[in-house]
Amino acid sequence: MALLLDRRSLGRADSIIAPDLSDKMNSVRADQKYADDDGTFDLRHTRLWVDEYSTLAARGAEVRDVSTEDRTIESSWGRIVTRHYNPGDEALTLVFVHGGGWVIGGIGSHDHIARWLAAETGGQVVQIEYSLAPEHPYPTAVNQVAAVIASILKASPRSPVLIAGDSAGANIAATSILRLSSEQRRQIAGFVSIYGAYAPEMNLSSHKLYGDGRFGLSEAQMRWFWNLYAPHLLPEERTKQLTPLTADLADFPPTLCIGAECDVLLDDTLAFYGELTKAGVDVSLSLWSGLPHGCMHFVGAVESVTQAATSIVQFVRGHGDRPNRRPAALAIMSGGPAEETSRSTALGKASQEALVDVEPLFSTTRSRLHGSLAHRIAADIITGNFAPGSLLPREDSAGESFGVSRSAYREAIRTLAAKGLVSALPKVGTKIAPRAAWHILDPDILAWNFELDPSEEFIRNLFELRKIVEPSAAALASMRCTKEDLSRIADSLSRMARTNPRTGAWLNAIVAFHHGLLSAGRNEALTSLWPAIQTTLRWSVKIQMMLPTLLLGHDPVADHARVFEKLASQNADGALTEMALLIDAALDDTLSNMRRVELAHSSMAPPT
Repeated sequence: MALLLDRRSLGRADSIIAPDLSDKMNSVRADQKYADDDGTFDLRHTRLWVDEYSTLAARGAEVRDVSTEDRTIESSWGRIVTRHYNPGDEALTLVFVHGGGWVIGGIGSHDHIARWLAAETGGQVVQIEYSLAPEHPYPTAVNQVAAVIASILKASPRSPVLIAGDSAGANIAATSILRLSSEQRRQIAGFVSIYGAYAPEMNLSSHKLYGDGRFGLSEAQMRWFWNLYAPHLLPEERTKQLTPLTADLADFPPTLCIGAECDVLLDDTLAFYGELTKAGVDVSLSLWSGLPHGCMHFVGAVESVTQAATSIVQFVRGHGDRPNRRPAALAIMSGGPAEETSRSTALGKASQEALVDVEPLFSTTRSRLHGSLAHRIAADIITGNFAPGSLLPREDSAGESFGVSRSAYREAIRTLAAKGLVSALPKVGTKIAPRAAWHILDPDILAWNFELDPSEEFIRNLFELRKIVEPSAAALASMRCTKEDLSRIADSLSRMARTNPRTGAWLNAIVAFHHGLLSAGRNEALTSLWPAIQTTLRWSVKIQMMLPTLLLGHDPVADHARVFEKLASQNADGALTEMALLIDAALDDTLSNMRRVELAHSSMAPPT
């Protein structure tokens, strides 16, 4: 899974990042003693550089009142130093694994980040001083981090424990989680991957597109880091041992994948997100537009970074209220500064509402075993792996076929039967139903189709449904809406106008507009179709948010404003026409975005 970026399509220079961060980075470079621009890599010099850089980056940040305590853990992999921020706080524990290409950095260089996380989450943060390569190559760091996590899980059986890592630290953390037992993995309340490094082959599109180091980290530097980390492994061994992408992720904890737009490792995040999705893991994606790799060093000191990092705080708080897994929410989130510099002032604080989770597409939770199994079987039915008329295994063989209990299997089949995907026949068994029997407008069936690369025909059918329903609803609303209805719809339009269109807040404003209009028509038969319309609407906007650049052939705010104008003037014919035109434009954008994703995927396909 890879997405190609083309910032020139926005009329912006290819190397521009968020203005406030760019200014701060220029200031840091001007004061650096160990800056090195000649393209050579020296281990001692680079270690001095990261300590200096992290100190200068945090300069001017708000001082956090967080107590700390250094401790040591004895393990078979040596004595491991840990620093505890807010020690003794049992509300939640966040284990933070610092980055640095496996060979540089430590508790000191990432102290500011850990301190900010502790202050914002209000829980205990534990940072690990794992042994660095090349003196201690793979798997030393992985085993040490796994040992610390296991120790914390054992000491906190009733308190939620989450794991986070940035860059190489995300790689170490994810690989360490996979070293734990299944029972230990189930204890972990969540994992935060902050621009992680997951592709040792360095063959993804972002590696090539940004490999020249225009945003800081380069392909050459990453290859140097990988080679120092595991010089003893052959290429085929690296892909099996150094990355979670080739591992069984079925019982991986709920995860927030964060990718920075201006990052050579952007596609590493997208690849990890894709593998977690395939495994049915509760996973969310947050794309930080306009931000580069390593930007967390500036958290608390630079507004664009601080606002983006609130997605971490929200995830930790949301998953830290209890140690058990929370219901799944496959939500694509996007954060960061406004897409055009010229709009940033106008957007103001409203554009910073963005880093909020949006409602999930799925109504059947994947956090319960039967829900996860229902999703797996539904995916095979929708893709044709289970053909219509074929029989599913009987309950007594569910364990052998799917690795679940009879009760979980029975509940999954009930879920699928209720949606028309299967039919249970006495003395025959559970049979895959023909597509004509499916409850095609069921939100889960729609969401499963969307997740599994829907065809253009499927998308056109749903937009045709929208074009039949919503223009008529707009006409009815123009004749029946109250002042309260108009006020709510106007508020949603106002939020659209002042919100960054790469964010959850933008999506929620669009959804509120369409829901308000449908409700204002006072027709319960039309309103009953809202779940299907909402799911289609959310998916079509999310696929736009998923792409790192915006390519729209029209102005969505202006399109919605024209509908509202006809609504407010009680012009039924005009409201019907403007809503139909709006849906046509939305279909064109959706199909265009789908093709952009397909083009990105095909560019990464191996030659035949």
